[in-house]
Amino acid sequence: MQIVARMKQIAFSIQKLLLWLAYYFFRASKGLHVRDPIDWVIGVTEIASFIKHISTALDNTYSVCLTKNPYYEFQYDFAIKPSVYPFMTNLKIVVAGPILLGRLLNRAENFLYIWSTGFLIDSIDQREFEFNFIKSKKKHIVCYFVGNDIRAPRLLIKYANAKQLEVATHYDSVSAPHRLTDAYDYEKRRLAEVTQKYASVIFNAAVDHMAYFTRKTTPFIYFYPDENFVKNDAKFKNPPIIKIVHAPSSPVIKGTQLVRAAIAKLRVEGYDFEYIELTAVSNAEVLDHLRTAHIVVNEFYAFVPGVLGIEAMASHCALITSADETIETDLPPGSNEAWLVTRPYQVYDHLKMLLDTPAQMKAYADVGYQWAHQHAAIQNSGRKLAEILKNIPDNPH
Repeated sequence: MQIVARMKQIAFSIQKLLLWLAYYFFRASKGLHVRDPIDWVIGVTEIASFIKHISTALDNTYSVCLTKNPYYEFQYDFAIKPSVYPFMTNLKIVVAGPILLGRLLNRAENFLYIWSTGFLIDSIDQREFEFNFIKSKKKHIVCYFVGNDIRAPRLLIKYANAKQLEVATHYDSVSAPHRLTDAYDYEKRRLAEVTQKYASVIFNAAVDHMAYFTRKTTPFIYFYPDENFVKNDAKFKNPPIIKIVHAPSSPVIKGTQLVRAAIAKLRVEGYDFEYIELTAVSNAEVLDHLRTAHIVVNEFYAFVPGVLGIEAMASHCALITSADETIETDLPPGSNEAWLVTRPYQVYDHLKMLLDTPAQMKAYADVGYQWAHQHAAIQNSGRKLAEILKNIPDNPH
């Protein structure tokens, strides 16, 4: 471990030198290579298609994807093509990251970071050197957090225990024990500290992504392509069989064990339905199934609807999930009417209720579709994001 840490430190030192050289090289050569200015650089790790969709939502952007998501096939303005050898991919990122940042600092005015990663090796100092360098060039930084990048497990477990709630972090001791260590907790404290120091705006879900922020954050916004909204009333008119879909990115923390138990009990009781469970498949395949599904069972240890939840509602499905506006108060008022709020112990009961009352199933699908269109469609979310970013303060404090 000490050898790995030492190698990272050496690589980080090289990156800092490369950034300095690249910035001044491209600054000196601007007269020879005139390029149009960029309003927003969006990057650098693709999580649930946020780089792609936010780049689409805003005008005059430059998308950077140093770490691709295997479930999506998107095109970016700059992307690292993964090698069959992980070492080669990492080497490309180490070299390309600082050079690209140096070049973009001579064209762009603002940088929007998705996830906790950066152009440089972020784990060394939680992006402090990188952010300080960017701010020294009079640029704005916006940070967009989407979950485990900023979530502090110890904080969330303490909160959940006090409220007698069960959350995914209760299972970290089994699925990700390193998240319960002092070192991990320090990383999250440090990440929050650095982010507050340099970011003009911080997007986060205050409770679901509970973090060590001491200043107010801006509520998390969903982005989903307008063309992917498909309202299909016909599939609810006397369907020969009800189709239920569950597509967990991580079965344990999404509650797949609860879903399987509920499905098994319903089958024993004689209910006839089609159950599709999707894991490790492309996003395109998931969407194909959602378009013909009636019910989607999402996740049961979170307080906001996951990306699958948004996809389900946009595909006109009745959504069963644990998202709850009474807990995650960053959700818009009236959100709980858009889906069937379901605690872990209610999965069977709520599935049974929808199977017994097709009219209710259709009603949830209708309201969910309207909610998703209003709060997640890019045409609406893009305007909201642009308005927030238009008014960012020069001093974040």
